[in-house]
Amino acid sequence: MTLLYLVRHGETELNTKGVYYGWTDCALSDHGVEQGIKVAAMLKDVNFDKVISSPLQRARKTAELVSGLSGEKVRLDDRLKELNFGFWEEKHYQTIQADDQENWELWVNDWKKAAPPAGESFLTMYHRVKEALNEILENSAGQNVLLVTHQGCLRIIMCLLLQMPYESYWRFTFAHDAYSLMEIEQGYGIVKKINQRIEEEEGRGL
Repeated sequence: MTLLYLVRHGETELNTKGVYYGWTDCALSDHGVEQGIKVAAMLKDVNFDKVISSPLQRARKTAELVSGLSGEKVRLDDRLKELNFGFWEEKHYQTIQADDQENWELWVNDWKKAAPPAGESFLTMYHRVKEALNEILENSAGQNVLLVTHQGCLRIIMCLLLQMPYESYWRFTFAHDAYSLMEIEQGYGIVKKINQRIEEEEGRGL
């Protein structure tokens, strides 16, 4: 049995602006650092056999905060990056609607296959995340694994582990200051916790 601890990176300044940013490599805000510390407090008694992260600094720094590890001890995987929004990086959807209406409508009407200009489609992202997840699970039987990545990747991972269709991607959301826990045996995933926050654990006396 594998225990997969899923953590979304802490907040960044671009999160507060409400813009698209996938491959833009921005740092955590002070609040984002605090969120990582909160998750670390909840998971302080877990002995992680592996710590795996997106290489983008907001995820990597969160992984270091949560695990207490740094440098090469945190394994970085390019396949765990957020969606590449291409020319839409750091732009608000209202700006995109006004300045690039044709591509915006294509993307909205065919969200799985269409891609932002110079970016990637959902399906491209889906298959790279699937490849990474399969590899992680194949090499982590019986281990505790911390996986720190992005909202989009976490949604895909949940769909894959629960054998849900693409459309279920929109049914999940992951908080910056929480962790989720999946129990996996022979490829079968069971949700043990989702978006667990420190206040909830303290309230239960944990």
